[in-house]
Order: sequence, then C-alpha cells, then structure tokens
Amino acid sequence: MGLPVINLEFKKLAQTANNRSERGILAIIVQDATNTDFTTKTYTSASEVASADYTSENYAAIVRAFLAGPQKVIVIRMGTTDTASGIGAAIENVSFNWICAVPADFQTGLSTAVKALNSTNARARRPKALVYGVSNPNDIHVVNVANETVTLAGADATTAMNLYLPRIGGMLAACPLTESVTYKVLDDLDDIAEISNIDTEIDNGKLCLFKDDDEIRIARGVTSLKTVAGDLTEDMKKITVVEGMDIMQEDIIRTFKANYLGRVKNTADNQALLVSEILAYFKELEKETIISMDEDDTVEINIDAMREAWTQAGEDVSELSDSQMKKKTFRAKVFVKASCTVLDAMEDLQMVVTLG
Repeated sequence: MGLPVINLEFKKLAQTANNRSERGILAIIVQDATNTDFTTKTYTSASEVASADYTSENYAAIVRAFLAGPQKVIVIRMGTTDTASGIGAAIENVSFNWICAVPADFQTGLSTAVKALNSTNARARRPKALVYGVSNPNDIHVVNVANETVTLAGADATTAMNLYLPRIGGMLAACPLTESVTYKVLDDLDDIAEISNIDTEIDNGKLCLFKDDDEIRIARGVTSLKTVAGDLTEDMKKITVVEGMDIMQEDIIRTFKANYLGRVKNTADNQALLVSEILAYFKELEKETIISMDEDDTVEINIDAMREAWTQAGEDVSELSDSQMKKKTFRAKVFVKASCTVLDAMEDLQMVVTLG
C-alpha cells in the first residue's frame, strides 16, 4: 500500500520549499596546500572554520560566506598546482546549490564545469555557479559579476572580486524563493569599483553592485542568459525564477526516483496517478506563492510525444484517438508536460501622480 503516501510527500515538499531555498548550500573552491589531509570540508558556521587549515586569504574568503546565513558551506580544496581543467572531477560528486571559486583563473573553468553538470537531465539538483569576469557564459545557471573590486568596511586597500565571491554566494544560497537578491544590501562594504553603463551591463547578463546613498546593493538579481531561444524565456534571466524552476525539478525527480522508478509498472493508470500527484504539488506551490497557475495551466500526459515515440519505433498510430494513445504507454518511458509560471519578486514600480 505504497503509492497514496506520495501525495503527502509532495505536499510536504511544496510547503517546505521556501524554507529549503532559504537555507541553501554553497560550495567554495580554493587552491590551498596549508593542510592537505582533506579535499572537502563541510561547515555550518564560521566558528567551525579553522584558520590553521588555510591561507589567510582563503580563510577570510570562506568566513565571509556565512554573513548571510546559508545552511552549509562546503570547501573544495584543490592543490596549488592544480588547474581549472580539474574542476569538473573535483565537483562531480559534491551536492550543492551554489558554487564559486576563489582563484581568479578558475572562473571560466567553473562556468564550463557547471554547464556540463547540468547537461545531464537525470540529475535532480541543478547547481548554479557564481563567477566573475567570464566572457559571455550565457547560461541560466551561471551568474556573472561585473564589478572588479570591493572595499571592505574599515579597510584601506581594495579586495579583488574573486576573493569576495563567497560573500555574494552565501547571500544567493540563503535567499528564499519568496524574495530576490535585487537591492539586497552588502553591509560589510564601504565602497566598490563602480560600473559605467550599468543598465547595459545588466541587460548583458551581468550582476552589478552599485552605490545607493550610503549603502552598497545588488542592482538586480540576473543570470548570465542573453540569448533567448528554444525552451528558454525572458523570465529565465532572473535568478529567483531559475531557483523556483530548479527546486520544482529537484522535488519531482527525487520523488519519481524514490517512489516510481522501477517500482511500478508503466500503465496508463499509474501514469495518471503520477500526473495527479504532480498537479497537486503545483497547487501547493501556488499556495506558497512560488508559482502561478492560470485556468489553462495544467499537468498532463504528453500525447504528442507518445505518438512521436511510437512513430519513430515504426508503428502507425495516426488513427488512434487521444484517449486510445493514453492507454498505449511506450515501453519504460513516461511523457508528461506541464504549464505554470514561476513568480518573480516585486522589483519595478511605475507610478503616475496627477496634481490637481
């Protein structure tokens, strides 16, 4: 008597989506030979980080990640002679939501490695990379910072952006789905290297810090996506929308693997049950203001995809009705399509005041 409890599992996942997103996991890659007894270490607070394990520069960068309160920080230590070509192998079996790299020359390599990880459709968690100064990453799971340097509060000298990335990464990991990082204050900064033509840079997929009176803020929470084509949409240029998409995908894939994959026969009835559970999950996400579903939005069996699969297999199904196709399941595959809108945060105000 197993399957009905899946509805409760989906409901719990939907109701905890905000809390889980608010307490995300950040991974930080460092090059360090101070203590070579480990390749990864996991911390839940800055007090757990031992300064004796790292160079002073790496230690300071790691500790800054905790200012925004992420759930965990995983430090991935690579050797001082290791190159960016080894990033893919170093992160492949580490589970995280966000990742950044302290070494300046690791930025492009990290972007490439995260894109490669996300190209595997069976992977439940979609990692996101925070990088600095990468040339046109153009990807929904890569956030590319524009500013070159920051000045920490009370400091005289500037700090290179690659050393400050963990601070921003911790903020991204800790941001709940009900908010965006747009206009978030970085209260540990006194100054930044300002960006000229900041609107243009944002439109080009750059995350920019700017001065707002006496505070330093994130101008707008954008991904590096510039080219909207295929399944990509303008909404996916926003970090908060991509976060919503990712947590939905993770919940559905993990639940499918745990409760359906290999455990039930691929019948029309079991497919209908899966569809109804996903729809109920979407309805709960709607209550949590993570997504919006109009009357035309739904979750259903993708009959067109089923027809195409049978046609490619050499069988003529052109005379079958849609109801007949639903019963003609295709081997071990389940074809589902869904429609909904991941809600963005409130960011822009247009107001007209008429004086009488």
